[in-house]
Amino acid sequence: MPTLRRVASTLLSVTVTAIAASAASQSPPPSGRHGDGHAQHHDWYKDLRQPDTHSRCCNGSVDGQQGDCRPTQSYVGEDGLYRAWDGREWLVVPKSKMIFMTTPDGGTHLCETYGRVFCFILGDPES
Repeated sequence: MPTLRRVASTLLSVTVTAIAASAASQSPPPSGRHGDGHAQHHDWYKDLRQPDTHSRCCNGSVDGQQGDCRPTQSYVGEDGLYRAWDGREWLVVPKSKMIFMTTPDGGTHLCETYGRVFCFILGDPES
């Protein structure tokens, strides 16, 4: 019959292993930087349209500078507006640029250039 010490030791070992495996399986959050993650989703981005202008989200331009779509991090501010990380700063997302749809990876995606948001795709509610 196993001793209490042996059972506790085994239980602790199993718990530590499970926690380590769970942490290793989680990928780091998206960087939000231009180009990061764009290639993996380009075929999906190319068909997205800005909700207010119906121009393309991907490769939209401002003053001749092309925008870029990529996975990003986001949160809802105290004012109820979404913020999206562009790799440098948190951008306020205009409501007119929000798209609510399932994304290929379940996360949020941002299309912007020089701080101007073309599209913000919210993805799954849990993301």
